[in-house]
Amino acid sequence: MFAYYRIKSESIPIQNKKVVANYKRSWKGFFEEVTGFEDFHLKMYPQEFRLKERFNDLSLDVSKDSESVGLYYLDETANILTSRLGNMTKNDFIVGVKLKNAFVNVDEGIKENAYSVFSNVTDMFVNFLGWEQNVPTSFFDQFTEVEDNVYNSVLSVNGSRLQENELIYVARYDFIRGLKHNVKEEESNIKAVTNTIINPVESSTLKLSSEQDEGYLSFVVIDEYPDNMAESDVFYEVQSLPFEVGVDIKIQTEGKGKSKVKVNLKGKDLSESAKEQAKTGDTVDDSVVDSHYLMKNLQQEIKSHDVSVMNWLATIAVTGRNRKECLARAKQVVRYFKQLNIVCRIPTADQLSLFYRTLLGEKLELTNRNWLQSTTQNGVAESLIGVNAEIGNKIGFFIGWVDRFHKHKDLETAKLSSRDPIFFHPMLANQNIRGSKYRSPHVLITGDTGSGKSYLAKLLFIYVTLLHIKTLYIDPKKEIRKWINKVINDGVIRRDYPLFVEHLEKFNFVTLDFEDKNNWGALDPVAFLPSGQAKELIQDIFSEVYNFKGKDKIHTVFLQAITKVLERKQKGEQVGSMHIIDIMRENEDTSVSEAGDFLHEVVSDSILKLCVHDGSNSALSLTDRISIIEIENIDLPEATASVETYTNSQRKSNAIMLALGKYCELFGRNKDEKTIEFIDEAWVIISSQQGKKVEKQMKRVGRSYDNALYFISQSTKDGLREKDDETGNFGVAFAFDEENEREDILKWMNMESTDENIEMLDNMLQGQCLMKDVFGRTSKITVECLFEEWEGALETIDKSAVAYAEEKYL
Repeated sequence: MFAYYRIKSESIPIQNKKVVANYKRSWKGFFEEVTGFEDFHLKMYPQEFRLKERFNDLSLDVSKDSESVGLYYLDETANILTSRLGNMTKNDFIVGVKLKNAFVNVDEGIKENAYSVFSNVTDMFVNFLGWEQNVPTSFFDQFTEVEDNVYNSVLSVNGSRLQENELIYVARYDFIRGLKHNVKEEESNIKAVTNTIINPVESSTLKLSSEQDEGYLSFVVIDEYPDNMAESDVFYEVQSLPFEVGVDIKIQTEGKGKSKVKVNLKGKDLSESAKEQAKTGDTVDDSVVDSHYLMKNLQQEIKSHDVSVMNWLATIAVTGRNRKECLARAKQVVRYFKQLNIVCRIPTADQLSLFYRTLLGEKLELTNRNWLQSTTQNGVAESLIGVNAEIGNKIGFFIGWVDRFHKHKDLETAKLSSRDPIFFHPMLANQNIRGSKYRSPHVLITGDTGSGKSYLAKLLFIYVTLLHIKTLYIDPKKEIRKWINKVINDGVIRRDYPLFVEHLEKFNFVTLDFEDKNNWGALDPVAFLPSGQAKELIQDIFSEVYNFKGKDKIHTVFLQAITKVLERKQKGEQVGSMHIIDIMRENEDTSVSEAGDFLHEVVSDSILKLCVHDGSNSALSLTDRISIIEIENIDLPEATASVETYTNSQRKSNAIMLALGKYCELFGRNKDEKTIEFIDEAWVIISSQQGKKVEKQMKRVGRSYDNALYFISQSTKDGLREKDDETGNFGVAFAFDEENEREDILKWMNMESTDENIEMLDNMLQGQCLMKDVFGRTSKITVECLFEEWEGALETIDKSAVAYAEEKYL
């Protein structure tokens, strides 16, 4: 009788040695705690990913005005990933423990215990005769107490009981590995668990034939480990293979008395070997010396109360559509583990016996001596069960691949070497997802120029525009319009991808360039703000360029003029902030009219035209679903500069930032709609005091208003500048390499600052970064866009003919 439990997988960066060591320590403690149960089963199997089902759930968030294009790209993503990966799977981890039947229970009376003993003897006799008997429900009651004890131990390694339908499927899976099947159908039919024809005729493989499909299966066994098993990490390492695999480890505890006898005998044999070599004048072999040391060490460990020897058989199952593909994959497993100094074999004639040995409920027998490993509980814990490299969301858009900290010659190789796709939903962090570590919806994207951060930001932006989310992108480089227009005007793309072009044409561009008269008044508070909020902002804007202190009469008339203009607006008149100046200029008091004249001259032909105009042009819209604001000719002072040193140009630019900040704040303040703001090249904005205020205003809106800030800058320090800031300000972070900030990057991304990790950052290619998700998991990822028609809109560099020629000559 075995009890089976699912182990909730954890995503741990394998480079974080301390975290991995702590994880293994908890598993060592678990094995020490359950050693007395004698037989165990560790299993990893590739569970169906259910990609189409996940995308069906994601489609509920697609905007109605982008439904056609959104559903098209979800289908395309599924088709491309399925074409590349075949059957998409995710690894599931299972632990089985053999339950000991307690013949005598101290809590029961003499009659009940006598009946229990009699029933067990009867069962053994019936089985010995080869007869079958129906198992009554009461039979399982005797295991309830002992299973509760096991379950309490399993909880320490994040385990949970399998449901009945789940256990049926796991048992059935061994008979349909690699075959097409319907999970729901298989987990509901307990009578068809073994309904497969197994053909062992061809050496080194088994042919499996079910009613729906047929394919080949081969078991690769682990034969030899190095003397030091540390970091062997079998369960984690097999996940790096570019095809689906399964792992089964069957474990049996050895009695301490038997272990002591074996160790003593082995120790004597080694001593005799050493003496004989010494007598003949030969140097004692290093292998004999090492083995003698290991035996002595084991002898000491066995004397401790918790340490026992465990014998175990480890198999890696690979599948293929035909025998050739199956064997090729099996050989690839052998080659891969050879690099890790682990010797694997492909048994020729024992495939069928291995098939039955790995089934649920089967335990190692005394006759199973081939390929056995003998270690303490510590050695079993080194297998690193339950760890994966998962990151991102279960429901979301595809943004790239997990890279298990490997080094690649180019980006294409990095993409093709991974079977771990990353899906990301741009707005789930503030939804109280179970297990999430961060609640902030804000996202930080940092990295050196040319590292790939803008490419990722634009990819995420296009995905966001497909959803029912109001989106604002602030683009100081005026980059997006250029590339999007290039795509829209491409005749081939217009012909082949009309849905995409139609979607891009919905983007609303606004350029904050005062040299273009069409932009005058784009940020005029009178035009885009409700009257109740406009008055304060108007005062702040004019105070940047005119000092009202000590000029009470002028200030009073100024405030009265604001009130009059806002009243005219409420009556439906076309007015703007320029009318405030006009009222002052027409005032009979000379000091007031002169102040009006001064303000008129300050505004004339300057950047202030963007927020002080007559209302004849349309202002920035707070209702457009997709807006892109371009910033041109803005002169912001350094954040460290004192106000006294500001130039006239910088004062005017600060006034513009005040208006922009208020617009951004209002953009995300509608609780009835989800909103996202992207700030590209954010360092340009936050380098000034007013720019910092803009950022703070946007951050404050945050979670309670279903508003997210995507902050794109060159430095991780840009995301954590103020003393009162916390890392929780950003629920998700993407960090591309920045040579001068590698230690800061590692700290920010919850990675250990080691030479190995710094070298890993140094080896990252353009388009690779570290990602930290809302669950606090960190992984190295390779960003990829699956659609060639998007590439033009995501480009950030114009390659010259010479640049292409440079790549031509190898």
